[in-house]
Amino acid sequence: MANRSSSNKFDTLLTKLGTGKWNFFIFFAVSYWIMHLASNTLSGPFVAPAVGHTCRPPAHGYTLATTTFTARGQNNTSEDHCHYLVNSTLNGGFDEVPCDAWTYDNTTYTTTLTSQFNLVCSSEYLRAAYQSLYMFGTLFGAPINGILADRFGRKTTLTLGVLLFFSLAVGICRLSTLASVLAFRFILGLLHPVVLQTGYILALEVCEPRHRSVVGIVVCCPWALGTMAWGGVAYLIRDWRWLQLAVNIPGLFLFPALWFLDESPRWLIVNGHFERAKEVLERAAKWNKKTLPPQEELEHLMVAIQREARVGQQAPEDRDRSGYGKKAWNWMLRLFVLFRTPRLRLVTLVLSLQFFLVALIFYGMSLNAVNYSADPFLYMTLSGLVEVPGYTLMAPLIARLGRKRPTIVLYSISGVVIVAVAFIPPGHRWVVMTLALTGRMCISAAFQLLYLYSVELLPTEVRLQALGFNTIASRLGSMISPFVTELLGPVYPLAPSLVFGIGAFAAALSTLPLWETLGHILPDTITDLEEGRCRPLSAREAEDEDEEMEMAKLRA
Repeated sequence: MANRSSSNKFDTLLTKLGTGKWNFFIFFAVSYWIMHLASNTLSGPFVAPAVGHTCRPPAHGYTLATTTFTARGQNNTSEDHCHYLVNSTLNGGFDEVPCDAWTYDNTTYTTTLTSQFNLVCSSEYLRAAYQSLYMFGTLFGAPINGILADRFGRKTTLTLGVLLFFSLAVGICRLSTLASVLAFRFILGLLHPVVLQTGYILALEVCEPRHRSVVGIVVCCPWALGTMAWGGVAYLIRDWRWLQLAVNIPGLFLFPALWFLDESPRWLIVNGHFERAKEVLERAAKWNKKTLPPQEELEHLMVAIQREARVGQQAPEDRDRSGYGKKAWNWMLRLFVLFRTPRLRLVTLVLSLQFFLVALIFYGMSLNAVNYSADPFLYMTLSGLVEVPGYTLMAPLIARLGRKRPTIVLYSISGVVIVAVAFIPPGHRWVVMTLALTGRMCISAAFQLLYLYSVELLPTEVRLQALGFNTIASRLGSMISPFVTELLGPVYPLAPSLVFGIGAFAAALSTLPLWETLGHILPDTITDLEEGRCRPLSAREAEDEDEEMEMAKLRA
């Protein structure tokens, strides 16, 4: 309770500061950068897409073609794009040799990683690896973000993260080897949660409590705008190097904002930087045209906030004094706690499955633009557009209908429309795209709702551990999705839609054993969860729980 008490004291101070120019400046800076992350996260469809290609045999080679006959006597000739024939020196026939040079169809794209590094045939898996390595980097970047942001501050971590991300995203245009490109992609993924989550933390920590839930949603809307812009810019620029440069150069406009950005006063106070905290609070009060409490009262308030926060952190700090091996062992033991009791085990397994499936479907639907539309640029733009309702309409909907029923409905609609895509006859591209975008919208909304539902289901005692475990499951799903679309899809065209659709149905069915959490207090301990101690919330408790949920989400 010490953390909540110190949080309430600081939230009272934020309420006195109100919401004005100071807050909006920070919200805008964070949102602007989130918008630029979308193009790098979803760069695979336009930077390393599937490109039409034909084998280019040497002068002494011959094109390998296969002719088949249908039941009606018609013959179909298909050309092998991965092998060619050469005269055999043994029996006078022909030997089949793997192709090592290709001619590419430049109708849609002029230059891509696919054509530059020949990511076709036996090397086709590297196109999926290009996208998956970014997601693999985010798996390690998430815990690093928490360590850096808590140790060095929100502004410092965000500033260095943005500068490094921008430098690497632009520098990748000059790389001449595929290995270096893939290495840069991994590092960009590593930096992704550092700049995204740290910015999100900063935005919520300077936000007035009554606006925190709204800001938590709105500050992520630029992701949808960035996805829309990504499709538009890729349509105009078909060379991957110039495209990568064009979508990242606007990040330069954020640099002046980083100079004027303030550190989180909450972090400054908790870490004992009272003079800097007073400077930030005074600047905030001036920008917002508000009045701070008297100096002596403000100093007493900061001391109280720091004392109570330190009491809440004392136990973790004591644990941190142990060696790395012991800390790793303690983390493993805490992880096993999530499977110790029946109801907690059920919640852990269901939520981790859903995080895995939702990430798999969300990114898979985003990356499968070629199969879901005749115009991949239009599909990417519209997929960003349909995310907006998912981010904005969910809050009032779940406030009235709860969490469980909307979750099941969203998963079920996604499953129906995505599976239906697999059985649409050829030539109905607009029907396919409409159904795919409907599934994309529903799964986006479900992704947002899943975070809220998870926080409400899990007891405070193990909430952060469980959310961290779920985050790992989510990263694994996002890492696998490129291989479903890029490797499985070309061999079995129906497979991606069936995998994503059945996955959505599985997520819906897994929700059935869970219970409704709307209007009920969050469980504090595992015992509370097992004994079902979830009484209805009072008005004040509901406000406190909303604040705690937002802060728990950003810490995960």
